[in-house]
Amino acid sequence: MSKHTIVEHLQSFDVHVLHRMGALREPLVSYPMVSFRWSGMVRLTANKWRVDLTFRSGASQTIWLRWSPCNFGGHRPWFVCDRCNRAVGKLYNTGSSLACRRCLDLRYASQRRGAKLQALKLRLRLNGIASLDKRFPSRPKGMHRRTFDRLRRKAEALEADLRENPHFRYRETDYSVLVPR
Repeated sequence: MSKHTIVEHLQSFDVHVLHRMGALREPLVSYPMVSFRWSGMVRLTANKWRVDLTFRSGASQTIWLRWSPCNFGGHRPWFVCDRCNRAVGKLYNTGSSLACRRCLDLRYASQRRGAKLQALKLRLRLNGIASLDKRFPSRPKGMHRRTFDRLRRKAEALEADLRENPHFRYRETDYSVLVPR
């Protein structure tokens, strides 16, 4: 298992929250008390094209904004990451600066799941029993055949390697890791 930091463990700075707050307008808007919402930040100044941040450590950062047209009118704001120049919706706080998920080499918790957990989740999604030694469940009522076939192929590919290892095959299933908290 890799030692990447998980996105859910870091504080995120979302451009869409700023947009809903009305901070991304043409005149310059200043928010001196942003530490209630985003700890570690002391001051936020924003307009339609950039966001200036001051951190508790004394460091400051300017984040540029990019706007993309929406299909049914209007425009959607995006942060431009300082490190890679990509348009992103969220930047993550490292303490003294903000950067995107790729630059910080972050992973989502679901990307760290093992093959067994993914296979068992697929079996549960198909109304089956989360055990590799039970037969594969039949197609649930209302599910398209193509969807079922795709999920079954994915589960069988994950289970193929696990079936060779008797440790995984006959071990009792721990359902606590399968239920979201």
